[in-house]
Amino acid sequence: MISIKEINDLPEAEALWRALSPNKIIFDEWDFRYCFYKHDPLPLHFLAAYDETELVGLLPLQYSQQFKCLEFFAENFIENNHPFFKPGYEYLSEELLNYNFEYPVKIYDLDGDDDYLSALPVEDYVYYLNLDGLNSFDEYLQKYFSDRRKRAKFRRVSSLLEEAHTIKVNYNDFNDLALIIELNVKNFGDESYLKSAKEYQPFYDLLKLPFAWQVVTITADGVKVAGSLSVLYKGIYYYLIAGADREAVSDIFKYLTRVNLELALKAGANIFNSSLGDCNWKNHWHMDKYPQYKFIKLSE
Repeated sequence: MISIKEINDLPEAEALWRALSPNKIIFDEWDFRYCFYKHDPLPLHFLAAYDETELVGLLPLQYSQQFKCLEFFAENFIENNHPFFKPGYEYLSEELLNYNFEYPVKIYDLDGDDDYLSALPVEDYVYYLNLDGLNSFDEYLQKYFSDRRKRAKFRRVSSLLEEAHTIKVNYNDFNDLALIIELNVKNFGDESYLKSAKEYQPFYDLLKLPFAWQVVTITADGVKVAGSLSVLYKGIYYYLIAGADREAVSDIFKYLTRVNLELALKAGANIFNSSLGDCNWKNHWHMDKYPQYKFIKLSE
């Protein structure tokens, strides 16, 4: 018999998360998520499903005091949100999402791991490149650009920049994080998720975690004009934060992305994940995409 219990205590919620999370992607890692939660702590409303006394499902929610609704745990910035289930209990997603909450529920960036979730309305897409079998940037161009002239044009971006400017790539100076955040806001404006302290401070905490971080900054004529923060996790290269001063050097963002793509290939990554939304550049790289869903239930 299935029973559902609501959990509001942080240590208990953490223990349940760690017990069921598959840790297939970096957003499943409690320590990663907690960096975002600690800078914007909200009341917890985790739903735990039990088959008799065995934990078999978990829907991790929190109450947003700003929007007066329940949302996914540490949802800000993070996509690929999904309930956790012991194998064979995925059918419980509908029951957990439609639990009789006292508040409205608005969950965004949900992965469709079962029939119920994948039937929800699409909110946006995560963009990625499948790197299986690829060993170089040229091989990426051959796979993703069928037009020979477009391949040639894309290939020449780097050489033209190097002819026009003195370019230097700098690796893993964690002190560059503040600059990278500044460049991201400059680059994406209102679309940036890093405009306030509670949005950008988690990334300083993330760099203290023992993951395979990759910090890149690019100097043009002695000035740092582009930068990124990425991480390799279980074969996925996450291009987390990127920004560039395109007014100073046009096409420098393309150069930065190529550097990261080559780093992903060198590291043997299977996937180059460039996160949610096209942001007016990912389709130009001919990226594949998969949907993220939304679940909205207003209180009765």
